[in-house]
Amino acid sequence: MIKTLVLYESKYKTTWEASNIISLIMGPSRCYPISKFSDDLRNFDFIVIGTPIYNGKIHPKMEVFLEKEHKWLSENKIAIFCTCFKGSEGLRVLREVEDRLGENVLELGVFGGRLEMDRLTDRDYHAFVEYLSKEGLPPQGMDLFNREEIVDWALRLKNMKDGLFGRLPLSQLRKEVENFLKNHHTCTLATGSFGRIRATPVEYIYNQGQIYILSEGGEKFANLLFSSKISMAVYEDYTDINNLLGIQITGQADIVEEMTEYKHVIKLKGMDMKFVRSLPTDLHVIRVDMEKVEFLNSDFKKQGYSTRQVLKF
Repeated sequence: MIKTLVLYESKYKTTWEASNIISLIMGPSRCYPISKFSDDLRNFDFIVIGTPIYNGKIHPKMEVFLEKEHKWLSENKIAIFCTCFKGSEGLRVLREVEDRLGENVLELGVFGGRLEMDRLTDRDYHAFVEYLSKEGLPPQGMDLFNREEIVDWALRLKNMKDGLFGRLPLSQLRKEVENFLKNHHTCTLATGSFGRIRATPVEYIYNQGQIYILSEGGEKFANLLFSSKISMAVYEDYTDINNLLGIQITGQADIVEEMTEYKHVIKLKGMDMKFVRSLPTDLHVIRVDMEKVEFLNSDFKKQGYSTRQVLKF
């Protein structure tokens, strides 16, 4: 698997909080302050660096770390983020860091900071009041921290990372995904809307890039009527880390109402319309249009590729 190392320096825990959010989403990962960096951490595939910015500078400890580990960092794929109170200043500082580290810096993230005046040291308090005065702002605490912005950035970074390492040839990946879906028939379908969440084990049919689910109804339709966004998992029982095999699908689901398509699915199921009409209740058809497939397969690693492969439609 592609492993991510999140290294950060944080003075008042804002960058620490952002780093932990990013690490959770980027997993498998480890999250460490730079004070705990050691040679044991040099074998990670992707590096994320986080620092606060004060008075137009990154944290002094981070400055020392970047200078000391310049060679190692310049040989790895890197993303850098900061927490600050002025986005334009944060971006300027990160671009200076990017220039120093070279073209392996793939992404920059600038996030709002959080500051409680009563937690500041005397030195920082006076420096911050002076900074606010220059900016024409009142001497009071600020909370510009936006968790959703950080989550969105981490998700974008994760998608970027997935495309960097050990990718299976596209034609081979499509074939592997199709064979897996053809050879399995049961999934967990997750739907949600207005705070309602439902995960339903159901049988499915896979045919030429389409997934169909037949259902007599139920709570999942209460969600599908308002939101077509779904997630779907097809997998084999877990035995150990060396025998991972499963697919997670992100996509859109629609209730099939067009009769030609409906009859086609009924035929795929080995039934006819006469039988369907004889049933005591209505039989509905859901079509899943796949947008992204995440395939976890230990055998990929044996072939020299990443265990996790992503196929987008």
